[in-house]
Amino acid sequence: MSEIFRMSDDWGKLQAQDEIVIYGVGRIGHRVIPTLAKEFHIPYLIDSRPFETKVFDLDVLTLEEAIFRLQDRKAKIIVTTVRAAYEEIAKTLSGFGFKEYEDFVWFERFAGEWNLRWHNRCVLSKIDTVITSRCTLKCQNCNMFIGHVKTPQDMEFDSLRRNFDTFFASVDFVYEYTLLGGEPFLHKNLMEIIAYLGERYGDRIGRINLISNGTVLPNDKMLQMLKQYQVTVHISDYTCSLHYDDKLKKAAETLEKAGIEYYIIPNNNWKDVVYPKLTYTADNPREHMLICGHSTHSVDNGRLYWCDPAFAAECFTGFQSKADDSLDLEANRKNNSKFDASINILKYLWGDVNERGYMSICVKCAGTGKDNNNVVIAGIQKKG
Repeated sequence: MSEIFRMSDDWGKLQAQDEIVIYGVGRIGHRVIPTLAKEFHIPYLIDSRPFETKVFDLDVLTLEEAIFRLQDRKAKIIVTTVRAAYEEIAKTLSGFGFKEYEDFVWFERFAGEWNLRWHNRCVLSKIDTVITSRCTLKCQNCNMFIGHVKTPQDMEFDSLRRNFDTFFASVDFVYEYTLLGGEPFLHKNLMEIIAYLGERYGDRIGRINLISNGTVLPNDKMLQMLKQYQVTVHISDYTCSLHYDDKLKKAAETLEKAGIEYYIIPNNNWKDVVYPKLTYTADNPREHMLICGHSTHSVDNGRLYWCDPAFAAECFTGFQSKADDSLDLEANRKNNSKFDASINILKYLWGDVNERGYMSICVKCAGTGKDNNNVVIAGIQKKG
């Protein structure tokens, strides 16, 4: 038994169509609940501040409304939120007498541990891949550092295909696979990218996502491709600082008319990550990394990165990463059994990234966690 496993043995008795309760109907919940509903019976949903009384035709309750049902039936609880929110929810659930890893668990750990430990499958919650540094905007506080790219360019299609192939040679299923940039709709081979990912690996992806800023309208062929492979478009709204309300509205109307699932995500404030504009040094890089709100894991050039900015800093700004900052998936697969290779992937994603315990970029990047109080207006454009 690997030392990284923490869930109690009775989770192993959980079978398809058994009852689970989902806590969290925000962006993550909306993206993964449909896939979880295909695997398990979900009687209702819980959210701390529900904005809807029903989601996916399921009742949404507050914890106070659900507490007696939970205590009576002892259903397992899976929390579908970001890490920081999960930590607060864990404290609340513990206060009601529920035990972490026994009664409730964070979704990322559930996806990885439950599937590998009891079903010998390497399953991940969410993975991103950067496909271009080209963008219609030059946000001076972009935490993908796009405004600092000297020569913006698309990632080559052949390189992206190899990246997908390498990833899925090691991973059996991922709940979400997200394509991002830059502005993905600028990539000259975006249709081929979506077709390759959807055709070859669509049955091993819960949902394909694409993140756009809403300034580029997809043409009819692109809309057909998005619909064919059920791509969800997430539109970042920067109208707090940029005047493109009409264009954003047109983008939403275009997707709506084509039957494409989309979300408009208001971006009013960002955390200024400082790098590479100013000097920053983390006092405790390990703790700094773990509390950062940007732990969106990324696979690029066949390597697993703790977060998108780690790859972006290396690729777009020339940051000198160390060899053990990322995990070489092909070498990991060839040098280990499937189980041990999967263990290495999960250990990395759960924070054991290397012997130092942190990414090199974490020393210089202020991150987006609670230890960074430098809030700036989102979308402010870089001058010059």
